[in-house]
Amino acid sequence: MKYVFGPVFSRRLGFSLGVDLVPYKVCSMDCLYCEVGKTSEKTTSRLEYVPLDSVKSELGEFLKASPDIDFITFSGYGEPTLYSKLGELVDFLKENYSYRLALLTNSSLLYRDDVLEEVKKIDVVLPSLDAATQSTFEKINRPVEGLKLEQLVEGIERLIKETPCEVWVETLFVKGVNDSPEEVEKIGEIIHQLKPHKWQLNTVVRPPAYSVKGLSLLELEKIKERVGYPSTEIVAGFKREKRKMGALELKNEVYGIVVRRPCPIDEIASALGVSEEEVERAVSLLIEEGKVREIFFGGTPYVKGIV
Repeated sequence: MKYVFGPVFSRRLGFSLGVDLVPYKVCSMDCLYCEVGKTSEKTTSRLEYVPLDSVKSELGEFLKASPDIDFITFSGYGEPTLYSKLGELVDFLKENYSYRLALLTNSSLLYRDDVLEEVKKIDVVLPSLDAATQSTFEKINRPVEGLKLEQLVEGIERLIKETPCEVWVETLFVKGVNDSPEEVEKIGEIIHQLKPHKWQLNTVVRPPAYSVKGLSLLELEKIKERVGYPSTEIVAGFKREKRKMGALELKNEVYGIVVRRPCPIDEIASALGVSEEEVERAVSLLIEEGKVREIFFGGTPYVKGIV
């Protein structure tokens, strides 16, 4: 499929079916940390970048089997709110399906009346806010000319106050860019002012567009403690150190994971800090014992626990 991808497992959204609404790489920013790559077209022009009928067709094809997913998420190559038919797509999904919808956005257009109107039916909106000063905003997010940090804050504030959306604000910290005590303090003040349902802390954990580095888990925990916002969580995925586990212990650990949620082998290995080969051996034993089975979802094999 060209516009629909996944489902992928997300620490924030569970099993999420992605919908990509702009070409590579159309965005209103060129963030230092972007895992997609450098922005090739920086714009705030809202257009029908991809054919709405084609997106609907792909979604209909995938969803006709009633897959067990947690969210349909607007994300992908660039900024989803640049898509001028977003509201129509949201209406199509709400009228025909019962899945929860999520939006990953850099917050650049949320202050606009038309965008706010189109996203108000989305269940969970995850806007980014990586800076508290215009200079830091320009350094880390490299926005399109004329875009101001105050517009992002205004948009998030309106989203929280004027819509029923659940709002999880994400701040991604980059070493030496937006992690100074002064900047953290000011970001914290904005978060306390906005009062989002969640404040999520992230950092660079995948190859970024530019040569920047992330913070450690300990550094993120100190930021969380310093700001003291009640609904704060660290969502950055840190790989666990490799550890040695006995065959019986590993088998029990694997079962404990997949009986709650089906997972692919590589995610289980990463979660437990062991090799994929070790997990495969444990899964083979569990299959023989009738405790798990392998299922295919979106072309990807998952291990599912049998209760």
